[in-house]
Amino acid sequence: MRFLKMFAAAVLLVSFSAQSTTLKDYLPDDVTYDPEIPTPKEILGYEVGEWHVRHDQLVRYMEVLAEKSDRFHLEYTGRTHQQRPLLLITVTSPENHQNIDTLRDEHLAIADPSRNGDPETAPLVLYMGYSIHGDEASGSNSALLYAYYLAAAQGEKIEAVLRDSIILLDPSFNPDGLARFALWVNQHKSQNIVSDDQHREHVQGTPRGRVNHYWFDLNRDWLLLQHPESRARIANFQKWKPNVLTDFHEMGSNSTFFFQPGIPTRRNPETPEENVTLTAKLAAGHAAALDEEGRLYFTEESFDDFYVGKGSTYPDVQGAIGILFEQGSSRGHAHDSINGVVEFPFTIENQFITSLTTMYGAHAHKSSFLDYQQRFFKDALEQADDADFRGYVFGDATDPGRVEGMLEILSQHGVKVYPITKDIEENDVVYRAGSSYYVPLAQPQYRLIRQIFTTQKSFRDNTFYDVSGWTLPLAFNVNFSATDSRVRHSDQVWQAVQAPAQSLSSDAYAYGFDWHHYFAPRTLQQLSKAGVHVRQAQLGFTAKTSDGEHAFAPGAVIVPRAYQTKPWAEVQALVAQAMADNGVTVHSITTGLTPKGMDLGSRNLPPVDPVSVMMLVGHGANMYENGEAWYYLDRHVGIPVSLVDTDRFGRSDLQRYTHIILVDGSYSNLSEQHVKRLREWVANGGTIIGQQGGAKWLAKQGILAANFVDSKAFDEKFETAELSYADRDSYYGQRRVAGAIFGADLDLSHPLAFGFPRTKLPLFKDSLNAMEVPNAPFITVARYQEDPLLSGYAAKQNREVIGNKAAIVAHRLGSGRVIAFADDVNFRAYFWGTAKLLSNAIFLAPAVNAFPKSAEDAAAANAEAAEENH
Repeated sequence: MRFLKMFAAAVLLVSFSAQSTTLKDYLPDDVTYDPEIPTPKEILGYEVGEWHVRHDQLVRYMEVLAEKSDRFHLEYTGRTHQQRPLLLITVTSPENHQNIDTLRDEHLAIADPSRNGDPETAPLVLYMGYSIHGDEASGSNSALLYAYYLAAAQGEKIEAVLRDSIILLDPSFNPDGLARFALWVNQHKSQNIVSDDQHREHVQGTPRGRVNHYWFDLNRDWLLLQHPESRARIANFQKWKPNVLTDFHEMGSNSTFFFQPGIPTRRNPETPEENVTLTAKLAAGHAAALDEEGRLYFTEESFDDFYVGKGSTYPDVQGAIGILFEQGSSRGHAHDSINGVVEFPFTIENQFITSLTTMYGAHAHKSSFLDYQQRFFKDALEQADDADFRGYVFGDATDPGRVEGMLEILSQHGVKVYPITKDIEENDVVYRAGSSYYVPLAQPQYRLIRQIFTTQKSFRDNTFYDVSGWTLPLAFNVNFSATDSRVRHSDQVWQAVQAPAQSLSSDAYAYGFDWHHYFAPRTLQQLSKAGVHVRQAQLGFTAKTSDGEHAFAPGAVIVPRAYQTKPWAEVQALVAQAMADNGVTVHSITTGLTPKGMDLGSRNLPPVDPVSVMMLVGHGANMYENGEAWYYLDRHVGIPVSLVDTDRFGRSDLQRYTHIILVDGSYSNLSEQHVKRLREWVANGGTIIGQQGGAKWLAKQGILAANFVDSKAFDEKFETAELSYADRDSYYGQRRVAGAIFGADLDLSHPLAFGFPRTKLPLFKDSLNAMEVPNAPFITVARYQEDPLLSGYAAKQNREVIGNKAAIVAHRLGSGRVIAFADDVNFRAYFWGTAKLLSNAIFLAPAVNAFPKSAEDAAAANAEAAEENH
């Protein structure tokens, strides 16, 4: 095998002319190549590695190969948020293509214990995926070479693989990010390549190419499935159930090359030891090929394999082998490093080499991989039979929106869920037929189910590369319990169905809907945007409706016949459309005189004014949290969000906005003048919402009347006198909260809590942020429980400090409101259970009337009483 020998400088260079790299330099010479197959250069106009491939170019080359090669079948499996096509290319022998459905069925029989497929005859299935982080582009660029090799290589070596295997080629996991990064680095490329790490090519603006359209890290979405890229990918995975899945990444330029196995103590507990053994078999092939080229690499260091929502771990709990590759990055076309200059073609070549060693290594051990997969699922059923309970029940009668959001995720992962047909009580919670569901353990996805519902809190290694807790029902704030009872349930697996149409009375006095539904805020926004006059209840009441009396809780939205500027028939049509779009039940109210509570003309049912939201982004703001808040408000609520860079804040017209959001960040470039301007804007009626570091910044500026717990309180909890240097990693692993789920007690009478079903609220926590409980009454919305840990890892010392501290604070400042969340309420878009806190902070902020100073609060209360008595 003859690979390109790359230039390696002994000193760091400012600029140089890149070597000319041809296709022949990349390709191994132990096969021949079909001259009828177009090379990448013939389609792109340049050699691989000379420029960063754009996604449209990558798509076009795959389309050409599918036209020219009878080994290729291309399908479009979805589209990204920016409408770029998602591709899957199925590669196998022409004869196999003629029988592809039968071969797929034979392979799936291996993963189905009830069918007992034959590992000797079933095909090996490989899922070769590239560059889920768009600015880790050597993966997708190497996919050009790998695709050409699969189409053009000739000889018994490759023919044997194609006869025995089905290769699923996914050349770009993140098309939007790849396109963004290619544009950035290509537009800054010079004829004389600049490797200086301070050169603009190597310093991306926000958003970086790493993320997708909404600034999400898609490598954290394999389990959560909040984005179209992930949903298409998992549909392909579950359709084929591959034996091996590759996940090609890049790391810092000073690193060399990593491939798994990873750190042994950081493996997910549901990953069998044999998975590591098979990974090591592939690793031997990677090492041999890289040894031949004299390349440096490492294994079993860094990059844990614990969180099942990552690409290298998700397959491991489903009978496949996930392989992570990490290449030291050129971060463009060339980059200075401690090892010399890292050139882009060099990084591409390493990814291409290991693509081939993965394919050939898996084929050499074909029977081992298929036999392992078959035993994996058989063993899963045996473990389910040995478990001390039968399955899980979950549900929430208050909100079908959140429950269905969770159901859709389970369904997409191939987990069988059944509606229960008789009420069941577990752990003092009654799970009602019609709104609750049962997940039996005895099914092939047993290990994935255990991970979806896990509340593990102790671990053999407390150092985490990513989150340690991700319990799905906690994220959706849905009651759940393990049960050993025989649950009566439907024989039919749950499937999403369209809700039956509802009818509205044309002569209604008003229409009303409750606030508990997850999409109630989107329904309100849809109506407000359409010009419908809407009002929101600050107190509960019971109204007479066409279906009898209905108790509306605080937060309910009322559309009265009064004050409408549109004909009532048109309002009715808009309400009906919003109801259908969002799955919200709307009641036809027959009279404004209520049998219980306030009447519909009450001051406590004020109009909802249109909202206009700004969010500070860019320098000093957390890109991921910006994206999460943007995604939630845009996709789940329908509010347009003005994204304003922090360095333009001073030139922005704040009077356009009713709300300003500061997510986690330092905001160090905002001056005292900016702070003064912001404080005046709030005092004049604006609502400022701070989250994590954003809330802490507001507190430092005296805008938020709360103090965050000082870091010394955590320092003092940890003894260091007896520690050795070897304890360093463990010590810092204990000091941080690397993504756990904490419990808080919520004041359900507070406007920010309207629509929440229970006082107990799971919060995602990835920091030590917590607020001292303010002395002033009425402004603390939620406090952490005394021992708050629900799932994941948090050292006892940290929990002792955080316990009973304030998690949410809200108060008046002049005519405006200040709202602070100590945590990320929209974490990775799947924490539906807390996301509505942000909607409430927007729509229900006018109902927040407590002041942080007793004198101000008393004066405000007296003024309100005087107005009522007037």
